[in-house]
Amino acid sequence: MPLDAVYITQLKDELARELIGAKIDRVRQPERDTVLLTLRGIGRTDTLLICFGGSARVCLTEERYENPPQPPMFCMLLRKYLIGARITDIEQPERERMLLFRLTAYNELGEAAPLTMAAELLGRNANLILVDAEGRIIDAARRIDADMSPLRQLLPGLVYRLPPQPEPGKFSGLSPLIRREMAFRGLPEEPDSVADLKKVPTMLMENGAPKDFTFLPILQYGPSVESVSCGGWSELLEAFYAQRDRAEHMKSRARSMAKLVRNAIGRTERKLSARIAELGATEDREADKRRGDLITANIWRMKPGMTELVTEDFYEEDAPAVTIPLDSRKSPQQNAAAYYKQYTKKKAAREHLAGLIEENTAEREYLGSIAEEIARAQSPGDLEDIREELIKAGYLRPPKASGKKVKKPKPMPPLRFTTASGLEVLVGRNNLQNDELTFRTARRTDLWLHVLKLHGAHVILCCRDAEPPEEDVYQAACLAAYYSEGVEGGRVPVDATQVRFVKKPRGARPGKVIYTDQKTILAEPRREI
Repeated sequence: MPLDAVYITQLKDELARELIGAKIDRVRQPERDTVLLTLRGIGRTDTLLICFGGSARVCLTEERYENPPQPPMFCMLLRKYLIGARITDIEQPERERMLLFRLTAYNELGEAAPLTMAAELLGRNANLILVDAEGRIIDAARRIDADMSPLRQLLPGLVYRLPPQPEPGKFSGLSPLIRREMAFRGLPEEPDSVADLKKVPTMLMENGAPKDFTFLPILQYGPSVESVSCGGWSELLEAFYAQRDRAEHMKSRARSMAKLVRNAIGRTERKLSARIAELGATEDREADKRRGDLITANIWRMKPGMTELVTEDFYEEDAPAVTIPLDSRKSPQQNAAAYYKQYTKKKAAREHLAGLIEENTAEREYLGSIAEEIARAQSPGDLEDIREELIKAGYLRPPKASGKKVKKPKPMPPLRFTTASGLEVLVGRNNLQNDELTFRTARRTDLWLHVLKLHGAHVILCCRDAEPPEEDVYQAACLAAYYSEGVEGGRVPVDATQVRFVKKPRGARPGKVIYTDQKTILAEPRREI
């Protein structure tokens, strides 16, 4: 990301206007590479975020962060030195990607003790270092010894030195994005060229999502990337990283849930395969009954110690000869009883296995529908609703009670669209909402749509007790195709019927329905209608 020296210069000036004179009231370290300082000024309180990880930055933030159960050692050290200190200046060494916060703290005797907090925003080498009045390192978030870097060590007690300067004559401090932009505009890569450019905090948007940020509008991408100006330099960093972090957090949660569902599908499929194999082993049950009958019919001709019985099979036409294995240790009656017992056991197993196979098949279908829900989740609220569904279905444990009353977030509302003629279309976000829409929200005369033989959302075209126009029905079918497993394909078959013809089978899982009187429409997966 282009948090280069020129951007940091603009950020430094903005932060200096707002923070010089503010007092550090609180220090937190919610994550390994993130420190939060609560600052109290005249009539205002701000939170300064300093990130020295992969997303290195300094900005004011309004985001909420959870503190760890125990503060890290570096956080404890910062609290010791920084709480009560005031920011007296914010500096930036020339063309360096770093900020020096000059502070006035007070020691145990009440004497002023100048400190410097150096936020080095150097990408993978980002760091946060606390330096005393004599220029010696009190400590660093990431200590660097001689084995790690022979050129520059960052250890308590050593004199703090700035990062090595670039080669003489080389203009540093510009991100690759800005270098490309200057070449695109035909400008030389020199300090004067950058100084002459108008600086505007700019977010680059691609397909509606944040792509990058910088200090001027970018022309090199053409119309595919939009340059959107923001109110301030700190605000831009906050907006960009907050959106990106939320998106990453959502992706991480979605991946975790998808993995849980995939594992559950795998377990279900293994059970299903084993039970289908067991069911196959019961196919010869009638042969066991037949053997028992033939032994019973031939007891008069059998002798103790026989290992097999050769007799006519009167169940077959022309009564061909058949050989029946016997247990020589058992009497004829006991051999017959053993075959009857096998027959009864296989018959009972077949009935039991048929029920289990039906349950496993339904479970596999249900889990597949949840996997599809996760794939099309659009917000953290969608994932939270799916999580609640997994808890209700027993695939996730409910959170442990903490003793505090936790306000449950309201379920997300269904997606809403309007057709060309003004009819409302409702789209379920998950199985629980699908049931709610179909059996509680929709009127009996509304149109119900669902992609054929694939997992997908229940879609309701609110018809107002009238026959909907064909164009509106097609638009609703396009939505049903889009919010389904068929979204990546071409035209998808979608079934449509009135809600009154949709039924919930007794004991069926959420989202599972049967329906009649449908017509099938070939629809293009499309969200815009």
